[in-house]
Amino acid sequence: MRHNLRHRRVRKLIVSGSLSAMASVIAVGPAYAQDAGTEAEVVGGGDIVVTAQRRTESIQDVPIAITAIGAEQLEDQNVRGVEDFFAMTPNVAFQSNGARDRKDLSIRGISNQLNPYADVRQSSYAFYIDEFSVAAGTSNPQIVDLERIEVLRGPQGTYFGRNAVGGAINVITKKPVNNFEGEIQLGYASFDTKRAQGVLNVPVIDGLLAVRASGQWEKSDGYIKNINPIGGGNDSEYYTGRIQARLTPLDDLTWDFTYSFSDEEVGMRSGVATGFVTRTWASVYYGSTAGTIADPDGVGFFPENKDEVNFNRPQKVGGDFDYFSTRAVWDFGPVEMTAVGGHLNSTVFNYGDVDGGSIDFFYEDLLLKRKSTSGELRFSSTGRNLLDWSFGTSLGKDTGVSDQSTYHGADSPLCPAATNGSCEGFEVTGGDGRSTSRYFAMFAQGTLNFTDQLSFTSGLRYSWEKVTNQSQSRSNGVVTGNNDRSASFEDLSPKFTLTYKPQPDLMVYATASRGFKAGGTQTSNSAQLRNEFDPETLWNYEVGTKFDLFNNRIRFDVTGFYMDWKDVQQTIRFQYIDPDTGLLRGVTGIANAASAESYGVEASMNARITPQWDFGAQLGYNKTKYKDYPDALIDGVVLDLSGEQLTTAPEWTLGAQTQYTQPVTGNFDAFVRAEWNFRSDMISNPYYYLYKDVQGEPFLSPSYHNVNLRVGIEDENFRAVAYVENLFDEDYYANAYEKAFYSGVQVEPSFREFGVSVGYNF
Repeated sequence: MRHNLRHRRVRKLIVSGSLSAMASVIAVGPAYAQDAGTEAEVVGGGDIVVTAQRRTESIQDVPIAITAIGAEQLEDQNVRGVEDFFAMTPNVAFQSNGARDRKDLSIRGISNQLNPYADVRQSSYAFYIDEFSVAAGTSNPQIVDLERIEVLRGPQGTYFGRNAVGGAINVITKKPVNNFEGEIQLGYASFDTKRAQGVLNVPVIDGLLAVRASGQWEKSDGYIKNINPIGGGNDSEYYTGRIQARLTPLDDLTWDFTYSFSDEEVGMRSGVATGFVTRTWASVYYGSTAGTIADPDGVGFFPENKDEVNFNRPQKVGGDFDYFSTRAVWDFGPVEMTAVGGHLNSTVFNYGDVDGGSIDFFYEDLLLKRKSTSGELRFSSTGRNLLDWSFGTSLGKDTGVSDQSTYHGADSPLCPAATNGSCEGFEVTGGDGRSTSRYFAMFAQGTLNFTDQLSFTSGLRYSWEKVTNQSQSRSNGVVTGNNDRSASFEDLSPKFTLTYKPQPDLMVYATASRGFKAGGTQTSNSAQLRNEFDPETLWNYEVGTKFDLFNNRIRFDVTGFYMDWKDVQQTIRFQYIDPDTGLLRGVTGIANAASAESYGVEASMNARITPQWDFGAQLGYNKTKYKDYPDALIDGVVLDLSGEQLTTAPEWTLGAQTQYTQPVTGNFDAFVRAEWNFRSDMISNPYYYLYKDVQGEPFLSPSYHNVNLRVGIEDENFRAVAYVENLFDEDYYANAYEKAFYSGVQVEPSFREFGVSVGYNF
């Protein structure tokens, strides 16, 4: 039975802590130290197995701050996207830009802070699925049929390479096996949300070839309605699928092939108005200065209004994403070779109403197409030796093509004089871009095991990257900029770790590691920005411990860290009315803050209180600030942000999860599960620094508590669950985003959802 399998497992939480924090964690016990998301593949003595160092090993032996969330917990917690498993990871936050696949992650305050619509998608963290990098195409891949998800905090350049400044997300799917099996699951939830997913595994040739397919479909009316006669809202349809083949021609050779796709379409950006209008649009629409001055437009403002909008043109927002990858592992005995390669395609689009109001001011067309091809070849020692080693090389190419135009509507307030007041369909602003990033790296890491208790690890990565950009920007038919630029960057990033295990159930470690993200060229001409922006680098220093108590019934991880961040890349994105021409102009680019810092403590705990009762929790404290940023350009105004807290960096992230399982009849178990998480308030947009003293600004996302409750019944094959998420209907949002919104800056509001699901596996 499933609960008996659980009883043989000791789940693991993860996160890290300083040696100084360890004593306080032990002193206060389960009430203070924490992380619940640590279940993964379990083998012989209850160890949790991860591949954070590109080899299979116990999580207790990995000197990295890591949260691993396994298949069972992904199912228990109804994880459907990145925001769900981020809730189980300390010192992790995210921003959302109005759709499922438009989320940006922050780890320990280290966030992307770059334009989500850039030709080539950049990030401050690596994102891998089965060792293939997908960061260029998605930030929210399908969650169906996964073995586990690993979230690694701190620079991970040696193995996860390019742009892994803040950390890495490592997704491991379930692989084809040599027997016939599968599952099907159906669900229904609030807002007429229907879900279906399935898995089928077929052994095609016994012992040689097996194929596994999985997929998911979801359709919803959405929780936001458009009261305008055109109707609509954030109704959505999402479907995704993956097919894998595993070929085992030799006992020591495994060769996997994967094709995966996802498609999403939403009826609008998922946001409601706040009433706060920034300086340019306050001037355009209301002839006023920035503030909460917007027209309620028949719907009002958040939080009184959480579910209505009023826009007069249809919208369509979404995108698709697919990739093919292959991975071969050949075990030569003392040496193992791994080869990974693949190609990815991604499309993002925004069509229709862009002003978010009932008057026909503006509408837009945005189409962005991205491609990425990458590969890696790696050799490593096997087993445990005096010297464990690995080395390899990787290379890749990312390309992107963008075509964006914003058009005058019938009631545009910015019609050029030459049009005699009739300019519907004429372009207000526009831009076309074509960018390429080519990169190459070599890496090596070795661990010298002095004794069974003491080891020292040293790693080094050499990186080379060349970025090119060709782009054009326009305003009312006038070309305002043509660019054809390129730049190259090189880097050497080391990592050093000292690990000590005085006894099998206690490990302490200290790490110093460097992270690197390449610079680039601007996509527009601006007197306020240099033609190129610099790479950003980061040194991370941390000490941590992992230990078990009471015969592995309770497990703790604690880490303390300090990060010193140089040349922090910051998006500069705003529009203004040119005082000389009266035309709407845009500034889009990247600037460098001189320096910033991030430090804090992470702690996690997991306990089996009784054979039926599990409890886990996590705590993250993170303090950040710009140490030196005297010339920040925010909405056209130069500010000194030195000493200010960073964006997307809440000070506190807390959470707890508990589940009680009880046999009821026959082979069936009943269970009840509760989840709670807390995030303190968070600066969600750089506009906050300019408008923080203006009444009603929405760029400081409020703190919140969120509670989920689940009850269900299951046996070996059948499972039925009823749940409510956001049980107390808490009003909160992850971030605020700004465009040409007539009713002010928008936020993506929280909502309460009731649902049921039933599943059967065979």
